[in-house]
Amino acid sequence: MTTLWIRHGTSLDGITRPHAHARPDAPLTARGAAQIAATAHILRDRGVRPAMVLTSPHPRAATSAQILAALLGVPLAAPDPLYAEWRAPDCVLGKGPDDYPAEYQTWRTDRLRDPDSALAGGESLTALHERARAAAVVLGHPAGRNTALIVSHRVLIGAVAAITAGLSRPVDVFQAARRFTLAPAGIWPALAELR
Repeated sequence: MTTLWIRHGTSLDGITRPHAHARPDAPLTARGAAQIAATAHILRDRGVRPAMVLTSPHPRAATSAQILAALLGVPLAAPDPLYAEWRAPDCVLGKGPDDYPAEYQTWRTDRLRDPDSALAGGESLTALHERARAAAVVLGHPAGRNTALIVSHRVLIGAVAAITAGLSRPVDVFQAARRFTLAPAGIWPALAELR
């Protein structure tokens, strides 16, 4: 089975707080909806018809998935927290680097030595690693179909990409995921890589 990961379209936080940790409830914007519609047309033009669209429960991803499923004419699964974005600690949601509290600054350094640590509301690097490993395995799709489509977030998709590339330590996976680039409504792996 081929699995295609799609990053959600541009969210409100992506426009109003581009360098901040996005809040879980940040909605998809009209620009984001147009980006996702364009991605759906690219997939349709390339003959990609997934068996089902899977999605993160965050509104920016869930709405993106609804658009994709409707335009591709395929079923949409119930949102699954397995595909959610890495949970940044509560103390930095909606904040950029200039506004990070001291406890977060300290933890950012400490987490590299202790990947099991987490601040309130946040997810440890080990927990992200375990979730990304589970998300990399797509099970339970109808027989006879060969493509799964998952709408998710940059850091989780980056973690899956890092694991796929052979990284195995939570710290290494997280560092690679932070550096991973994928434009809003972007597809990974790129369709050109699937030939």
